[in-house]
Amino acid sequence: MSDAAVLFEQKENVGILTINKPKANQLSHEVFEGFRTILDANENNKDVRALVVTGSGDKIFCSGADLSSGMGGLCPVDFLKRGQDIWNKIEDYPKPVIAAINGHALGGGCELSMACHFRFMKKGARIGLTETNLGIMPGYGGTLRYPRLLGREKALELMLLGKQLEAEEALQLGLVGKLCEEGKTLEDAVAFGAQLAKRPPLSVKAILKIMSMSLSISPEQHLKVEREELAKLFGTKDMQEGMTAFFTKREPVFKGE
Repeated sequence: MSDAAVLFEQKENVGILTINKPKANQLSHEVFEGFRTILDANENNKDVRALVVTGSGDKIFCSGADLSSGMGGLCPVDFLKRGQDIWNKIEDYPKPVIAAINGHALGGGCELSMACHFRFMKKGARIGLTETNLGIMPGYGGTLRYPRLLGREKALELMLLGKQLEAEEALQLGLVGKLCEEGKTLEDAVAFGAQLAKRPPLSVKAILKIMSMSLSISPEQHLKVEREELAKLFGTKDMQEGMTAFFTKREPVFKGE
């Protein structure tokens, strides 16, 4: 196995990013740079239409920041800003990103999963923002995304108590979208990614763009962007393919053109 901090492999049209820090899959300088490099390389790669993020092994998806790594020579504020920027890049990515939470996702690991568009979680795993147990607080967007997913009061309760959620409770609260059997989390996430990869790439990109913007713009601006993005799709070959396939009763083959 490669000694790279983040591994990348491609299964048909789905790219898989694996945090390769087997002891606890902690977020180090090398992990952040690995994410940045792979995300940049695949943003315009037409052969990759969806991404899955997971951790090595089957115990821990990601245990959070590696505070012993020296922060890559950065001061704490810059180290946190870099992590925030990369998680923002995932959230704003023009292709679907699925978290395959194949083990515990704590602190920064929970924050990483929340930046993804979808979350598949192994039964028996735990997830949560546990930073207050160490006398600190979330720093990779947790205070922003936790309330969006759980509501303000519940998010405050869980952050202040530093509570770990069992997979079933995380599903009930809406923190994750699907629970998976032992050893099936990555497989299920890749299968879902393969489904998404068959959808029209330009339509997917437009929907992800609008959904990413929705919380920071007014309803009027949201609808304006929606009109503009749809108008662009009217002139695409994918729209012609979709319409033709519909009327001839066959499956469409979208190429992102």
